[in-house]
Amino acid sequence: MGFLFDNCTISAYTEDVLQKCEAFSCGDDDLDDFFSSKAFEYAEFRMGKSFCFRLRNDLKKIVAIFTLSYDSIRIYDLPRSRRDAMLKITHHRKTLKRYPGVLIGRLAVSNAEEFRRKGIGSEVIDIVKQWYRSEEIKAGCRMLIVDALNKPDVLSFYRKNGFETLFTSEQQEDFYVNPPKDEEQRLLRLANPKPLETRLMFTDLLKE
Repeated sequence: MGFLFDNCTISAYTEDVLQKCEAFSCGDDDLDDFFSSKAFEYAEFRMGKSFCFRLRNDLKKIVAIFTLSYDSIRIYDLPRSRRDAMLKITHHRKTLKRYPGVLIGRLAVSNAEEFRRKGIGSEVIDIVKQWYRSEEIKAGCRMLIVDALNKPDVLSFYRKNGFETLFTSEQQEDFYVNPPKDEEQRLLRLANPKPLETRLMFTDLLKE
C-alpha cells in the first residue's frame, strides 16, 4: 500500500508524544520550530490539530507530522472566469458564498536518510483525502486546501498530488487574499507587484 501504511502507526501529535520521541527535523527551520512548540498552542486554542506517523517497530522515531483545520474557499469575490469554473465543479444548483474544505496547514517529513525518496509526503496527502471522503466525517468538506510555499519544487509537489492554484496570476491572488483598502492602494500594488510567499492551492475531493 505504501511506506506509512506498511510500517507506521498514526496518532495525535501531543507534547507527551514529543517528549517520548527522538528529535524530529524535516530540514526546514520554520516547520521544525512549529512542530517543536507552536503546534501545541494551535491545538490548545482549537486552531489546528496535528497528527504524526511513527515507526510501528520503534515508536521513538517520528516519520511525518501534519496539521489540519477546517477552512473554505470564497467564491463570491473571485474573478468571473474563475468563479464560473469553480461553480461548474461544485454544487452549482445552489450557489454558495464559500465552499467548505480542510486545510493542510503544515506538513513535514523527517529528513533522515531512511525515510527519503519513499513518497511519504504524497502518502500523507492520500490518507487525508481518504479521511475526508469518508461518509463518517461530521461536517461537509469538498476541498482539500494548502497554502503552498511559492517555490517551484513545492508547487510541483502539490501539482503532482492533484492540486491546482486557485488563480492563474499572483496578482489576482494577492488582491483576493489581501483586498486593497482603496483605489490608491490598488493602483500602487498594480504598479509595484511583489512575489507572494505562498500560493493558495486546492483539490476537489470528488474529482478522483
